Amino acid sequence: MERIKDYDRLKKIIKKFNINGDIVSIKPINNGIINTTYVATLSDDNRYLLQRINTNIFKEPYRLMKNIENVTDFIKSNDAKSKDNLTVIKTKEGAPLYVDKDEFSHKGYYRMYNYITDSISYDKVDTPEIAYNTGKAFGHFQKVLKGYPMVLLEETIENFHNTKKRYADFLEAYRQDAVGRKQNAYKEICEIMSREDVCSIIVDLLDKKKIPYRVTHNDTKVNNVLIDPKTNEPVAVIDLDTVMPGSGLYDYGDGIRSACSTALEDEKDLSKVSIDMEKFKAYTEGYLSEMALCLKPLEVENMANSVKIITLELAMRFLEDYLNGDTYFRTDYEDHNLVRARNQLKLVKEIEEKMPQMKVFINECYKKYKGKAKTKRNSK
Repeated sequence: MERIKDYDRLKKIIKKFNINGDIVSIKPINNGIINTTYVATLSDDNRYLLQRINTNIFKEPYRLMKNIENVTDFIKSNDAKSKDNLTVIKTKEGAPLYVDKDEFSHKGYYRMYNYITDSISYDKVDTPEIAYNTGKAFGHFQKVLKGYPMVLLEETIENFHNTKKRYADFLEAYRQDAVGRKQNAYKEICEIMSREDVCSIIVDLLDKKKIPYRVTHNDTKVNNVLIDPKTNEPVAVIDLDTVMPGSGLYDYGDGIRSACSTALEDEKDLSKVSIDMEKFKAYTEGYLSEMALCLKPLEVENMANSVKIITLELAMRFLEDYLNGDTYFRTDYEDHNLVRARNQLKLVKEIEEKMPQMKVFINECYKKYKGKAKTKRNSK
């Protein structure tokens, strides 16, 4: 995090963007773990988000911003319900980024967004209502972008949800055993290997064109949804850095995994790790209230599978990083990634156990919203 001693530098950077008013304050926001974010308040009472992009993760910032600009512009043109939306503020020269150089000629890539007022976000899903609104928000996001020209969408992180490739990378980490840790994780390694067959399901359906590529958010955490505190309705989906082409199943599966788990990802007591079925039903209801008419039958058929696949994928990623010596995920102690992998594998088992219930509810919910749409059409 840049410190307050950089206040004058930040003021100069903010003034490079196409905004009016004098700068009243600049405050850091600490809820992100990738980019460095500030809220700038101006004398005209407008507020803006300034972010320094983490180029260790996003190595091509202009390519990243092309995605975000195109997607936000498309949403503005096609979403009649949206009362607010994330907007890229250009520099005075009309560029999506301002590039700052320090005294060592190191480049910092800065961008600016509008600050969406009269909204809140949650850090965790405490109630079924929050789960419902999160599912609804991401379902609406996918629905609005259904007609987006996919040729315009860049892949900002290669093979991000390619579970088949993730499995191959995990196997290579196991074979290399770079830091001599595999003896500590044989049980977990075997559990992942026993589920190799499910890793290819979504990727193969995409490759064979049996399900469509969609605009996917790829980070469907609850805190990436802004909610109107008065109506509790979703206002906007934010944090679009990982918007890429993929399967809508990626977003649904990861949304359920993150919103409906009964424990944090690094909970050591595995007896606390399960899927909250009440929240699962609420999230699914919210998602299908928006997406039921857009989905292909094979997508609906694999919604429950996607929850298992994406959870297994994360378990693989944690275990791969553990075997590689903790080079990707931040860790707080030696076996942190192993604990995370065990946690997600426990969640996989819970999902497998509840899979029949999940499939029944998904089908019932899907038919309900398809039926409502048919009734509405017939009544016109």
